Amino acid sequence: MQLGDTFILASGHLWMVLSDPSAHAGSFVFANLTSDARRAGTDCELNCGDHPWVTKKCYVNFGDAKEVTPLHEAAMVPFIATKIITKHFPLEPAVLHRIVAAAKVSKALAQNLKKYFL
Repeated sequence: MQLGDTFILASGHLWMVLSDPSAHAGSFVFANLTSDARRAGTDCELNCGDHPWVTKKCYVNFGDAKEVTPLHEAAMVPFIATKIITKHFPLEPAVLHRIVAAAKVSKALAQNLKKYFL
């Protein structure tokens, strides 16, 4: 997986690779989008036009961001092959930049994930 890749999981949420795996020995952070501002907070808002999946105002859910190690990524491969996880269009560089900038200052992002955004 690469920085800016996006995936739709079985839950229907879009998840985005927010840090560069090549800069962290293959590990990276990914987070999902939600329309629930109370759940996600409003650190980073996305709107129609920011990504083809986005059809209404939504928010990057930094509180639910996950660290993915190479082992975790390898475990995801069969789910991608069987379409339980579906690759989607990558993030545009300007949108990715906005999200990463918000991650750097987000209070919702777990402390152990901050190292990916230094």
